[in-house]
Amino acid sequence: MRGTRWCQLALGLVLLGAAAGCRSLPSPPSHLDGGLVSSPVLAPDQEQAAEAHAWYALGIHHELKDEYDLAYQAYRRAAERDPANERLVLRMASNLILQRQTEEALRTVEDFLKRHPDSENALLWLATFYGTTGDHLRVIRLFEQMTRQFPEKPLGWLQLAAATARTGDTNAVAQILETGAAKSRPPTPLRQELVRLELNRMQSTDDPAVRRDARRRAIGLLEQIAEEVPGDVETLYVLGDVLVEDDQLEAAVRIYQKIERIQPSDLEVKQRLARTFLAMDDQPKAIAVLEKLAREGREPGSMHYYLGELYLQAGDKTNATAHFLTAVETTPTDPAPWLKLAAIQAEKDDEAAMATLTRALEAMPGDARLLEVLALVRMNQKKFSEAADLMQQAYDTVVAKNPDDIPSRLFFYNYAVICTQLRRIPDAAGWLRRAMELDPDLLAVYLQRALAGTKRFRTSATEVLRTLAKLPSTEAAAIHTHLASLYLAQEKSARAVDAFETALEAVREDPLQAGVLTPRFYFWFGVALDQSKQTARAVEMFETCIKLNPQYADALNYLAYLWAVRGERLDEALRHIQAALALDSENPAYLDTLGWIYYQQGRYAEALDLLEQADQLRPGDPEILEHIEKVREKLPLAP
Repeated sequence: MRGTRWCQLALGLVLLGAAAGCRSLPSPPSHLDGGLVSSPVLAPDQEQAAEAHAWYALGIHHELKDEYDLAYQAYRRAAERDPANERLVLRMASNLILQRQTEEALRTVEDFLKRHPDSENALLWLATFYGTTGDHLRVIRLFEQMTRQFPEKPLGWLQLAAATARTGDTNAVAQILETGAAKSRPPTPLRQELVRLELNRMQSTDDPAVRRDARRRAIGLLEQIAEEVPGDVETLYVLGDVLVEDDQLEAAVRIYQKIERIQPSDLEVKQRLARTFLAMDDQPKAIAVLEKLAREGREPGSMHYYLGELYLQAGDKTNATAHFLTAVETTPTDPAPWLKLAAIQAEKDDEAAMATLTRALEAMPGDARLLEVLALVRMNQKKFSEAADLMQQAYDTVVAKNPDDIPSRLFFYNYAVICTQLRRIPDAAGWLRRAMELDPDLLAVYLQRALAGTKRFRTSATEVLRTLAKLPSTEAAAIHTHLASLYLAQEKSARAVDAFETALEAVREDPLQAGVLTPRFYFWFGVALDQSKQTARAVEMFETCIKLNPQYADALNYLAYLWAVRGERLDEALRHIQAALALDSENPAYLDTLGWIYYQQGRYAEALDLLEQADQLRPGDPEILEHIEKVREKLPLAP
């Protein structure tokens, strides 16, 4: 009898059907007849359900064997017997997708939705499908339908917000989440997304007002979440941190103390409490918290390290040293306290710092951070060869094996400086190039060191940049610009002009390097041209500089002085120098320029007054004194 056979099969597969997601009905009770299970007679609806289970199970069997067509036929027969089964219909549609019958799959789900418009999962399936096709507008419409039909459920609002986020309209996303939070239950997931949105706003803007407003909104949301989910430590941590950033330090302390009550053994919250007390300028409280932790013996090395930091920030180097010493004794394989201890010692006694770092290396042989700091101490002692050996050891031990595991952001830069001191020009260029790959701004740092360094170092640095300039680089324009600055510092204006020209050529070849063409670039290019007696081109560069930045006072002054010396365009020169003095009224060079313009205009008394002011601000300047002398020669002849 067909009903009996399907019932027995369904009873055997009921667990499989349930696990696969097909709706199942309770199986009928077994009837015992002489110890044997007899075949019960099922009601029609029960028979239909049993047959649906059987066909569904057969479909699963075929699908596991990648027999998608046979699986679909089985699912279809199951659906004929259980047409209201949402999950079964969606399984059919997914099977059709596997067979690349997308139109039929869509028709299957859409027909089901017409019969069952309250099917949330069918809407979600359609939206997911259209999302894979890139039809984001339709995805948004489907999720909007979900929010209309199921406004009390967070899922639709969350999905609608995620789909809208792809348009980049964060204000619309926020509006969706806020509306959803007002209508759905529970609103917590939506508020959590709103918090993430506000935190992203905080991180992505440089506008203090925007950051403040986003921070305040995040705080309000986090406070609501904390009420809805009492004891959620993760939320409390975020709330405390945002309160600290908002300078609501007392409120942050209360939040951290709440975490402390929930998790008394949580070391991290105690450290945050200490840091917050410190931010409140309450170092005694901060120190008291950590001293208590240290006495309790909870990670004493860490506690003593933080205490050392706090005492160091308070200017108490004696107590800082004592706690760093305790930290290194307690956790000798942590380089941080060793490095802090050595830094304090290096201020007065390089050899003591060397001894500390040597002891640290005995505890942690080959530690690259310690080797780098030891190298820097040797460099400060002008023992450059030893410093280079230590840097190479750090490189060979760690960096060569794992290029991402560099001891510090300045490792390659420091090595380049040491090699520059040793006049190992190719090595220095190579390490500087590695440094620039990590941070292009380190090229400018290297230049500043060269300009502030000895003549010998500056000469070596020039050779390093010349070598670097010969290597293919996306920073070619910047390299030649810095090389030009070094040439100017060495009074080699013709070479500086060539370097500036090469930088311009690099930009023409690669417009992505145009960032070097700043007002400062054109100013110093103008200086180099003027010193090379190319006055007309120098004027062009100064004018370009002023066009880019009308408040570039040095350019205004330089151009005004060029014209004043030649007695040309004095009215323009006067406007330029007045603009410069409006920016820096006590600059002796600017006062000298204005005095010389007045001299050229025959306004000798006014000129003398300005030049004497300049002399008071920069006594003994030969150019100012020469101008004063020339003006005084004219005064007796003045009417």
